[in-house]
Amino acid sequence: MRKSNIQIDNKKYELEWHKDTDFDNLNNVTQVYGYIFDDKGRLLLVNPKTTWRLPGGHPEPEDKNFEQTLIREADEEADVDIKNIIPLGYIKVIPLDKNSKEKIHYLLRYVAKLKIVKKQTIDVAEGIINDRKFINVKDFSKYCKWGEMGEDILSEAIELNEK
Repeated sequence: MRKSNIQIDNKKYELEWHKDTDFDNLNNVTQVYGYIFDDKGRLLLVNPKTTWRLPGGHPEPEDKNFEQTLIREADEEADVDIKNIIPLGYIKVIPLDKNSKEKIHYLLRYVAKLKIVKKQTIDVAEGIINDRKFINVKDFSKYCKWGEMGEDILSEAIELNEK
């Protein structure tokens, strides 16, 4: 398990990366993101507003499972269909502020293959057409400033994609 501390909007958190892929026992999953690779090994990123990131989002009540969340979000945000979805692990987010009412929550990570790229449409959550691009994995940190833990998780995603 790898640990890291971060601060977002004056709130402090401890992050723990877990390679465990048994997501059924996790409560309070707030995010499902996917490392989606095309047939050239490039990674899909989206930019809903001002920050590039992996496609994904919050589980909705209509999602049958977390894979369905990723499928729906990849379609809504990037207008792509995906296949060969494999769980990678999760980040446990622990709020460190003593007065915070936030609870421990979990950020799930998957690896998937691109199936189809479709014509871009308006993202229902954002009300805009998101930017999307496929990047060389070596350029990931230029777009997503996720630190050493992010780089480690990316390495694991690349390895899983290549199997």
